[in-house]
Amino acid sequence: MTSEQFQLLIKSLKSGNLSKFKGILDLCTKNNTHNLSESINYEKFRDSIEKYYYLALSKFLASLRFEDFSELFNYSDKLGIFIDVKKIPSRFQIICDLHLDGIQRGVIGRIFDIIRFFNKYNLFERDFTYAELEIVKELKKDKMLLANLNDLFGKVSNSLIFYACKIIPYDLYLMYVERINYFLKTAERPEFRGTFNLSYLKRWTDRYSIYGLSVANLGDSKRFIKYCKRQYELNKNRETIKNVQLLKIKYQKRIHLVSINNILENNNKILENENNYNFYSLSMVLLGGIGPQGHGFTYSTPRGELIEICSDIKENEAIIIKYKKFLKERFLLKMDKELYKKGIDENTIQELKEYLSDVINDKQKISFFNKDEIVNHIYKFLNKSKESSSRNDSELIDLIREISDAIKIILRPIEMIDQFICRMNLVDENILKSEEIAKLTSLEGKSHYDVLRERLFFQNEVYWFFKDYANEINALQKKFLSI
Repeated sequence: MTSEQFQLLIKSLKSGNLSKFKGILDLCTKNNTHNLSESINYEKFRDSIEKYYYLALSKFLASLRFEDFSELFNYSDKLGIFIDVKKIPSRFQIICDLHLDGIQRGVIGRIFDIIRFFNKYNLFERDFTYAELEIVKELKKDKMLLANLNDLFGKVSNSLIFYACKIIPYDLYLMYVERINYFLKTAERPEFRGTFNLSYLKRWTDRYSIYGLSVANLGDSKRFIKYCKRQYELNKNRETIKNVQLLKIKYQKRIHLVSINNILENNNKILENENNYNFYSLSMVLLGGIGPQGHGFTYSTPRGELIEICSDIKENEAIIIKYKKFLKERFLLKMDKELYKKGIDENTIQELKEYLSDVINDKQKISFFNKDEIVNHIYKFLNKSKESSSRNDSELIDLIREISDAIKIILRPIEMIDQFICRMNLVDENILKSEEIAKLTSLEGKSHYDVLRERLFFQNEVYWFFKDYANEINALQKKFLSI
């Protein structure tokens, strides 16, 4: 490479223009098998290339250009740079700013994607003092903390543990220092007087919203289970839905639908909270829940809590669509086996499956009233089968009736309770585990499981905030009262 080309390369790094940087580098190395470091003028520009390379990485982080960061990161070999993440300027200040900005903008869940990305590229790496290593050693005794970090972010390093328990709470403290300074500057505004109290944070995870979902702590999961079992004993001789022994109970001003089999099956696992990092499905809230339709789902947590997550109208629609998709897939699989048994040729079966897969749309574009039209099409498919002559008409009619009944179930209007009952049936049949249900209930890429595990992380953040900065928090509140 010529000196002019090196200067253009450095200029592209300075400006953060990744496409221009790639164009220059690819052009200059296109016909060469060696790295840039083997170029004649490399030593002359090496320090500048490395300096602006790390600065560009820092800028990409600060502006949330994570894809650009990843691309540039992977160019280190071509540039002859043995990458050292500790040389990326302001790493910790950047994630602090992004964390606090997310809180102030009301996008608190964004921090998880940021931490996940930082962890992937080992951007939390730091040099520990002896005292800090002793702190990490103590933190590692918390099995629930380690399970939660591993679940959220993958590999758990000393640096990640220290960041989660010591740096994030410090960021939170800095935010309130800035807030009190703002209040001090506006001391002439009496409406602020007496309103600065951080004790609400201790209860913040008891009721909040995230990703368009509302979350509420309904108390102790053990107490709820005990109450369910007592109600079951009182009502077991009365009429219930026998296959899963569903029971409606009133608890915390809500009407819950509970599968007793599910409760009894997972009773011991829920009681052994420390040894089970799981979120078990406990009930569906039919009335009085925190959602706009009064619906919701409850789960136990490893901390022994009963947590309700609301189901708003949009989520209900998404859940029902996924449930219909599940019904369709189950039906097609069963139909496939039955048709083979009846001697239908493979081509007809495949054509029929493709037709049904398309016409029974996941997004419910057809209604229940299209059923007869679909069944007529199925009849034509089966009737033209080469093997049809070996079957009598009654067999064909029976087969059409079975398929018709299955389609009727898929196309009929579905209520949320249908989906819950179906899942409890699957749990009862050992096809699905209770702790897997939270992962199946999702809206726009975020499941109830995501909400529950992220809530556990928030609880940890709040815990260490008050534990490490109790004196400072009291001082801040006193300072505010003196305005």
